[in-house]
Amino acid sequence: MKPAETPALSPAPGEGSAHRAPPGGQDAPAATPRWPLALGLTALMLVHHFGLWAWTAFRRGFPFLEAIDRWDSHLYTRIITEGYDPALRAFLPLYPATVSLLRTLLGGALPPQVIGSALSSLCLLAFAAWVSWRGARQGAASPLEPRTVWAWFFFLYSPASFALHSHHTEGLFLLLSLGALASAWDRHVWRAAAFAALCVWTRNQGIFVAITAALLVARTPGLWPGRLARFATVGGVALASFGGFLLFQARSAGDPLAHLHAQQNWHHVDSLWGAIRGLWFGNEWHQPGWWLGLRNLFGAVWLAGAVALSRRSLPLALYGLLALLVMLPQGDLGNAFRFGAVMFPVLFRVGDWLAERPAWLRWPVALLALWLNHKVTHAFSIGSWAY
Repeated sequence: MKPAETPALSPAPGEGSAHRAPPGGQDAPAATPRWPLALGLTALMLVHHFGLWAWTAFRRGFPFLEAIDRWDSHLYTRIITEGYDPALRAFLPLYPATVSLLRTLLGGALPPQVIGSALSSLCLLAFAAWVSWRGARQGAASPLEPRTVWAWFFFLYSPASFALHSHHTEGLFLLLSLGALASAWDRHVWRAAAFAALCVWTRNQGIFVAITAALLVARTPGLWPGRLARFATVGGVALASFGGFLLFQARSAGDPLAHLHAQQNWHHVDSLWGAIRGLWFGNEWHQPGWWLGLRNLFGAVWLAGAVALSRRSLPLALYGLLALLVMLPQGDLGNAFRFGAVMFPVLFRVGDWLAERPAWLRWPVALLALWLNHKVTHAFSIGSWAY
């Protein structure tokens, strides 16, 4: 049996054109899946998740609107309807502000979770279309596009992919981060800077996107002054955006670091040893269980994918590693499912690797991923910890 029984689907004649990969990449020629397949898989996942939530709400006797308004979704709803309080400052403002604006434009009657889910779903579909378009127009895929159908599957069915289309900030962040990284890869400096600046206002990981985009625009051959100028442009715009965010907090909350101070409401370690000890659930608040163990397993897959990605792009590998390490100060990887959902370059790399494995390994892993995704999505709707 050949190691790769499921090859990538080639673009139809006329869909792709010769395109020279930017210098500095290590891309081998590859055929990426066609856009109808990517959008079809995305739509199938949406039907699965929203159908599961509707069925769960019906079977358990609570409203569907409650099923999609759990955990942080409910906190975003509070921000939109009641405004920020000190504890909610940990949630950055671009996503709730966007939902609030759309709600106002639509007359103010629709619940925030409905508008948020619609916005996030559209962002996810736009992401799938954009990635597919990039793959179709390039003769050699960059690390930002999947080479196989399996890569799309592994991305769409990462454990907490529900966060990409529900009332969470992930869908918007996913699209903006693609804009920053893809623009940087294609050497569109100011476009990359604009997207990176928006990422900074969306999630804390936006800082990592800005760093990665700045490194990507500086990676191309040329004299050092020019490379440093491109790096400084993206980094400077992102830094100015972050400064504007601090000013926004100072004026609205009286504290420029309100988003950091609000995080004292969560568990945090007070030493490097505490961060490391959390990897085997050794901190005093831990109650080890198999759900936490699965998060560590996903974290290990994430780490392996980031390391493998380094062969194609060191900046993108760094992005994956920083986004993984930033969880450790909380004392464990309890948010790994959600934090990893937006790590599309890493997830694409893992999926492409899986496509090259024998069927006896590939299909059991796929079934495990599908089962875990289903369980996590269901857990969110009933108020169990799903991040």
